[in-house]
Order: sequence, then C-alpha cells, then structure tokens
Amino acid sequence: MLLLVNIFMIAFTLLPIVVIIWMSFTPHAFFILPLGEFSLRWYEAALAHGGFRSAFFLSIRLAAVSASLAAVLAFFASYALTRPDFRFARRFDALFLSPLLIPHVILGIALLQFVNSIGLFNSFWPLVAAHIIVIAPFLIRILVAAMSEIPPELEWAALNLGATRTGVLFRIVLPACAPSLLAGFVFAFVISFDEIVVTIFMAGPSQQTLPIRMYGYLSDQFDPIVAAVSTLLIAFAAVIVIGLERMGALRIVVR
Repeated sequence: MLLLVNIFMIAFTLLPIVVIIWMSFTPHAFFILPLGEFSLRWYEAALAHGGFRSAFFLSIRLAAVSASLAAVLAFFASYALTRPDFRFARRFDALFLSPLLIPHVILGIALLQFVNSIGLFNSFWPLVAAHIIVIAPFLIRILVAAMSEIPPELEWAALNLGATRTGVLFRIVLPACAPSLLAGFVFAFVISFDEIVVTIFMAGPSQQTLPIRMYGYLSDQFDPIVAAVSTLLIAFAAVIVIGLERMGALRIVVR
C-alpha cells in the first residue's frame, strides 16, 4: 500500500513536467500533445527570442552574485552561531531564519516601499540584496549543520600551537565545510534563479529576470514557446543536480 502511495505521489509530481516537455515538441501554434509529428520549432523560436536570452543572462548574473555574497555572509554568520561563547546565538539564529516565516508577498511589498523611499528602484543591487535575504537562511541551515560536526578540539589544538583565530577560520573551518559550502551555493543559486514573488515587486522594466519574462509573455501571448523555455530550464536544473550528485554534495543538502 505504501509503495502504491509513493508511486502515485511521484507520478502526480512528475506528470505535469512530462506534459510540458511533450508539448514543447508540438509543430502547432497552440498547446497540444504531438502524437505523430514532432518539431523543434519552438526551441528555435525560444533561442532566437532576444527578450528570453537577455532575461536568462540577467538571471544567471543575479543568481551568481546573490549566491556568492550570501555564501560569504552565511559562512561568517554560521561560524558565530556555532561558537559556544556567543551569547546571542539563539536570537540571531531566529533573526536569520525570519525571512522563511514571512510570506514573500509581504516581504516583496516591504522591500519595494523601502527601495522606493531611497530612490533605488529598478536597480540591480537592491534586487541582489532582496535575493540574499531570501536565500541566506537556506545557506545558514546547511553551514550550521556542517560546522556543528567539526570537533572543537581541532580549533583548540590549532590555537594552542600558535594559530590565530583568523588562521583557524580559514585554514581549518573553511576546508572542513567546503563541500557543504559548495552545495549550499548551488542550492542558493537555483533558488535565486527561480525566485519570482519577491522579484516581481523589486524588478523594474530593465531588470526583468527569466521567470518574470515568462510570466509577462504568458499574459500577452499563449503559444508553446514557453513550454520550450521551461524544458530548457528543466534540462539546466537537471545538469546542476547531476553535477551535485557526482560531487557527493547532494547528500549534504538532503541531510
């Protein structure tokens, strides 16, 4: 019985993805499952669409910058949270995790009001800051779990042998949690790349990421080009997941 339930849940999750991929090969100008004739027409249209191309590269740049900065901030924050002599660890832990508790619609509206008040709407760096707020809690959770497994005796031994606190941080702690840091970076990259709720409030006309561009395209037109773009994104995510699995980092994220 449990096996049947699991099969049903997997099928329920994967079936819409299979349908979208199948529809992307239709030769027709509307969404229909191709049964006898398949075409790459909409993939050619997607790759030739200047709006989708520019939005894709903007999403890549935004996700890379956001994930990189969030990884640096999360590394230092996680180190502080796992130190036994840090008195306010619980309070800061709750603060860092608070974006997970706030609905993204409310968070997006609040960030929009703040950015408008300081005159930075439709800029790249406020959008980066918004994405860091969204993805940093995930990185912190992964790194806190990794740093908690580092024996404190390693740091004590290094300090007793004359190492500085900075040397311990970068020569012992960083190499020990490097796989988790890499896994967290890729995980944060994917979340940032797909983020749409907060981004739709923060992105101006010149900062249209790929998810927003796809949403806007469906508001004006309804053809299978979006299915082709979605299939390319699924392939892009699959490559990342396979790469993580090959590096053994996916098990760290799941754990």
